[in-house]
Amino acid sequence: MSDTPVVRRASMRRRLTLPLVAALVLFFVVDSYFSYRDTLQSINIAYDRTLLASARAIGDGVKYVHETLSVSLPYPALEVFEADTRSRMVYRVSDFEGGFLSGYADLPAFRGRSSEQPPYAALVNFYEDTFQGEPVRVAALLQPVSTGIEYRMVTVQVAETLELRRAIAQRVLWPAIGRELAAIFVLALTIWVIIGRALRPLAKLRAEVLERSAESVAPLSTKTSRELVPVVDAMNEVMSRLHRMLENRQRFVRDASHQLRTPLAALKIQVQNAREGLVEPYLALGEIEVSVDRATRVANQMLALAKVAELGEETHNDAAAVTTTDLVVVCRDIAVECSPLISTKLLDFSLDGDCDTPQLVQGSDWMLRELLRNLLSNAIRYSPEGGAVGFLVERDVGERRLYVWDSGSGIHPSQHPKLFQAFATGDRMSGTGLGLVICQDICRKIGATLSLANRDERSHNSLPPLATGCIARIVFPSPDFVAAS
Repeated sequence: MSDTPVVRRASMRRRLTLPLVAALVLFFVVDSYFSYRDTLQSINIAYDRTLLASARAIGDGVKYVHETLSVSLPYPALEVFEADTRSRMVYRVSDFEGGFLSGYADLPAFRGRSSEQPPYAALVNFYEDTFQGEPVRVAALLQPVSTGIEYRMVTVQVAETLELRRAIAQRVLWPAIGRELAAIFVLALTIWVIIGRALRPLAKLRAEVLERSAESVAPLSTKTSRELVPVVDAMNEVMSRLHRMLENRQRFVRDASHQLRTPLAALKIQVQNAREGLVEPYLALGEIEVSVDRATRVANQMLALAKVAELGEETHNDAAAVTTTDLVVVCRDIAVECSPLISTKLLDFSLDGDCDTPQLVQGSDWMLRELLRNLLSNAIRYSPEGGAVGFLVERDVGERRLYVWDSGSGIHPSQHPKLFQAFATGDRMSGTGLGLVICQDICRKIGATLSLANRDERSHNSLPPLATGCIARIVFPSPDFVAAS
């Protein structure tokens, strides 16, 4: 049983729905607050009329007689204060100097100024204060009183507790809150369904991927929503790369098993012959050495072919893969590397052309070395003892040309169609048929062109005047020319 903890990942549907619903709830809370405030303000405007009427009724009862202020409350005013409601009403009358004259002395005296634009046609100011620890709504009326000489102002305050006003505001607000909660629930459900429908193509894509067999690398269908097309294209690109990788691997395994079977079988027979005394030991060891060399050459070339194939479809147009290498340096190094083979066959080697200055070409160092190693090895293999092989480097506008020539018998006309086919070789004993395939693949990767011709079919003035032989011509685009284009 696996001990790997199960990671619970958030659903995309939930991650999209929750922020939207949270935004709706936040809007609902803010809207409810402002709705409650506006409703309470409207109720205050309506109920402030009652406070003003009570203040006026009290103000009408203030008289100045015999240099004394007196207050006589009319019965309608008393009726208002004695009414059995959910709120209480109190009043206070202050004299000319603001001192207590009548009413409730613990009601805080009005210390403000009359509003310049009152809601009613009177010198009245409405405000909120506290009375005996309770919040109250107060109407402060400036009532003119005649002293016989002039008019002076007394202040009449009427206050009401806020229970009734708040109860009415809540009664108005609760149904609205219920409707908004219902609307949020409906909207949340709608958002959940809509997002689910919008994500259905993603679920369909997931099902299509899961239903595929483990070996299937066929491209996915692009008949989906526009937003998923880039994802499908990226997955198809991955499928294409995987397909190429699997093909290369299968081809490598198939070809390796096919090509190595022959030298290994021959090696086994040679060992058996030597053990049974059918062949002299020295001769048997020589044959075994030839078989081992052939198997090693096959393995090395197949590994090189697989390494080139791993680059996929990358070409010289891929900016990240563009590097430059000195062609002259590579030619000299490969000549030194192959010098034992050259000396074994007593061949005359020459490196001619524009070799005094660096000749930069496009391509990585290891690819150019593999290319030249295969071409020079072929030239050495097919040249007779005492013959000649060599390199010729030429520089031209926008390109560099390399000629790899030999003094062999050339290419037979029947071999031309099979030159670049894998395992098609003119010498079954020494060749593998992979060298030219590797060379062609490398040239394709670096943007070069490769062609082969017999000396009598395409002569060159700078080459030694030989009667026969093969010429491999490679044209490299100059890095400066590629960058400018």
